[in-house]
Amino acid sequence: MASDINVIFMGKFGYPSGMASTKRIQHFLDYLNGDSASTRVLQLRPTGEVADGETEGSYQGTEYRRIGGGLKLGLSLVPALIRYHRDGIAALKQWRVPGVRNVLYSYGGVTVENVLFILAAKRLGYFIVFDIVEDNTYIDDKLSIPGKLKWFAGEILDRFFLGLADGIVVISNYLRQLYGKKVALSVPLCLIPISARCEAESRAEREPGPMRVVYAGSFAKKDGIEQLLDAFESVQGKKGNCILMLCGTGASVKLYQPRIAANPAIHYVGYLEDRAFYRFLKGADVLCVTRTGSTYANAGFPFKLGEYLATGNPVIVSDVGDVRRYLSHMEDAIIVEPGSVSAIAGALEYCLDHPETAAKIGMSGADKCRRYFDPAVNGRLLLQLIRRL
Repeated sequence: MASDINVIFMGKFGYPSGMASTKRIQHFLDYLNGDSASTRVLQLRPTGEVADGETEGSYQGTEYRRIGGGLKLGLSLVPALIRYHRDGIAALKQWRVPGVRNVLYSYGGVTVENVLFILAAKRLGYFIVFDIVEDNTYIDDKLSIPGKLKWFAGEILDRFFLGLADGIVVISNYLRQLYGKKVALSVPLCLIPISARCEAESRAEREPGPMRVVYAGSFAKKDGIEQLLDAFESVQGKKGNCILMLCGTGASVKLYQPRIAANPAIHYVGYLEDRAFYRFLKGADVLCVTRTGSTYANAGFPFKLGEYLATGNPVIVSDVGDVRRYLSHMEDAIIVEPGSVSAIAGALEYCLDHPETAAKIGMSGADKCRRYFDPAVNGRLLLQLIRRL
């Protein structure tokens, strides 16, 4: 049956492989494709090896295109910018399907990189949906020049272009309240949390040896890596019998390399592809989602929390954002004070001293994952929003 919906997902996220943002988009794509909608992905300014690789392809029935890989400061910037916008607008024209509901789904809302594409899509008759996953008008480092510029750009773009939205998706209740004040009452606003596919019905048998504490994600200031390292080293020095495994990438990794190198119980495994990454998570004894208590950390939602809960392993998570909206302390997760070294250390000690109780907490967390973060439920919410436009 031919679909009456055509959705273009646009944003600066990896595709078809990537981190948390890619997983969020892929879950939406899987649901929409299963409902016979037509979908495509427009990836903006790919970086790394991807930027120099193929510029288009198809993945699980979704055509994708990458533009802006050659954007660099220098004499070539102006022609590269012209080519970037020309290619993006051309894709929107080519992918528009006459006679159906065409939707441009902008991950991250409106930014300097995508504002012209949003304006062009509006003129072409697309409905515009913004997916807001963080507070773009707030950052920790507002005193630096880059910080001031980012804050100013976020304020200006929200003020003048938010009115282009026909619908808004937010990932947290904080963002729902924030954007509920910014947009007209006639604009549908939908809270869609993180998604994680939870397949395991029981936790795998643990292998003998030290307790494996795992952190996976970025290494930004908001992630509380320094506090996690302090807490782990405190527990390791007091009780031993534990190792810390760090996975992920980011510019800030180098800040922690000296501490990692100085402690043989701390291992950094770098970035892992999807299959290896999920095996890595399942092989953990305890998974940590440490966060600081900043406004920025509280605005969004810890993406990795869903994937952690899905393993059935016990999770230590900082009390930020909507965590207590979905989870109960010592029932579905061990919820700790944000940025508190002593709280994280106490939670790690508890898992060491009470492994059976910790395992039960992990299985209850998996049940909550199925209840609140089911990709099919979230995909249905998105489809309902699109049909309301």
